[in-house]
Amino acid sequence: MARTRATAMWTGALVALLVGRASANAQPIPPPSTAVTATEISVAADALDAVHRSSICSRRAVQRAILVGGLASIGAGAALMVPDGDDLAWRFAGINTLVFGVVNTLVAIRALLGIAAEERAWEAESARAERRTAHGLARARRHAIADERRESVGHAINLGLDFAYAGIGGALVMASQLGVEHPDRWLASGVAVIIEAAYLGVLDLVGLLRSGSFFDQFLREIAPNLSVAQLDARTVASFGVAGSF
Repeated sequence: MARTRATAMWTGALVALLVGRASANAQPIPPPSTAVTATEISVAADALDAVHRSSICSRRAVQRAILVGGLASIGAGAALMVPDGDDLAWRFAGINTLVFGVVNTLVAIRALLGIAAEERAWEAESARAERRTAHGLARARRHAIADERRESVGHAINLGLDFAYAGIGGALVMASQLGVEHPDRWLASGVAVIIEAAYLGVLDLVGLLRSGSFFDQFLREIAPNLSVAQLDARTVASFGVAGSF
């Protein structure tokens, strides 16, 4: 009985010694890390830059189309003001066309200057360096999202105005058939307004769809992605970027 107790004591001491050595040699399990590396931020910034450049390019194309249409309307309006036949109907059509052309040209020039300023500010070296930080990247994304939202609202308002112009043009055409004085003038003015409204309506619809598409891309295609997994009794957290690169 004494031998059994002694053996148990020696066995317990040996186990305690082995466990102590194992504990001393064991490496501590590092806590899970959710820190974003500089490489991951750079990849996300490059993706954001690519989407922004594409947005700027398509936005500029829409405004150039409006500018070309405006200049064409100025030329056409000036030419239509030359003939004095048909109760001056051609001149009335020319006046309406010329007014639309001047307004659209000025609006397009202002928009193109704004696009150029946005592009310069975005592509500046200081801005590019700032987007390579977590805070700067988040702020740049918020700016891009807000910018596209303003574009969407602007095109939506303009599209509503285009429908209003078309309605006015239709009313002028209808009035020309209802016994008003100088019906040819009413008819020519209405047709000119409808043509301008149709052209602007197509471009504003394209601009609205374009800005909506890029708004969704800025929100979804370059969103950060955090995942947590359990591997070998150790919790591993990883950070990634979901998007098309």
